[in-house]
Amino acid sequence: MKDHEYAGTVPECYRADLIRIAEAARRETEQSEHSVRFIFYTDPHHWPDGNQLRAAAAIRLLARELPLDAIVCGGDFSENGPKDEVVRSQNEIVNALRVPTCPLLPVKGNHDDNSIHDYQLHSGGTEHVIFPHETYENLLKPLEGIVSFDRGNESGLYYYYDIPGKRTRIVVLNAIDIPYETGDNGMLRQNGQWQYAFSDRQLIWMRQEALDFSGKPDCDRWKALIFSHVAILQDGVEGADHPVTGGEAMWDIIRENRSHVAACFFGHVHCDQVIVRDGIPMLSTLNGVTYGRGKDSIMETAFDVCSLNYAKGELVATRFGAGDSRTIRL
Repeated sequence: MKDHEYAGTVPECYRADLIRIAEAARRETEQSEHSVRFIFYTDPHHWPDGNQLRAAAAIRLLARELPLDAIVCGGDFSENGPKDEVVRSQNEIVNALRVPTCPLLPVKGNHDDNSIHDYQLHSGGTEHVIFPHETYENLLKPLEGIVSFDRGNESGLYYYYDIPGKRTRIVVLNAIDIPYETGDNGMLRQNGQWQYAFSDRQLIWMRQEALDFSGKPDCDRWKALIFSHVAILQDGVEGADHPVTGGEAMWDIIRENRSHVAACFFGHVHCDQVIVRDGIPMLSTLNGVTYGRGKDSIMETAFDVCSLNYAKGELVATRFGAGDSRTIRL
């Protein structure tokens, strides 16, 4: 990286980590040009003009430097509050993460419908709720023609993205796939802040479309990377809070197709961990938001630059910011 590339883009305190990551990625690229490379950044909990725009600038810079296949943002894009401010926050951080060289793949988080704000206000309505069709219009519509949605149910907010040259499919699930219906009190019957679910329709889509590679050349060699905001299964997960309706059924589908599943990723719990279930690693990544960490330093954010090498059976998650890098055997 040239010195001038940092001017007005990212703070000086980011410099050493950016250089380290770029150089490590170049060395790895020289060893295996066929590795799948992506950035996983989760739980920014952004507020307008907040410091996570600096993390987004660092991600954009790395996307220019590295051969990335995707950027995945694992959800909880904003803090909660008045709807107009939350929508602005979500749009601001998502737009700041977009680059022309690879797709940004957003995952819906439990804070992203902003339903907690009406709940806390006892508003008697849904004035501040961001409904699924609004999330689709605001955050996912730019992916039309790039990813494969559940046709006719785009506001289900789950989809997949194929990387044909690397026989890899990134599957983005919606673990807050609940009915947005109002009760007699005018408020939502179910609140996405605490009620997690995979709908029956999403389960069918997962089985019949997302994990079906039968139409692909070398179909037996295709792999899936699965992303959800909360862990599909909660047992044994540090920081787990509420069960996921349909979680066991979703995992049954994944287990039945485990020869095609390389790994599952999640955020939400604001910590790093690796859990292996049925031979499949489930990884969480530390929150991007600064909570309790040093603001105006490299510790103010965290994200992973991931390289998946099938030939070596290895996933390397190189950490930018707070926390440590990890190597996971597949």
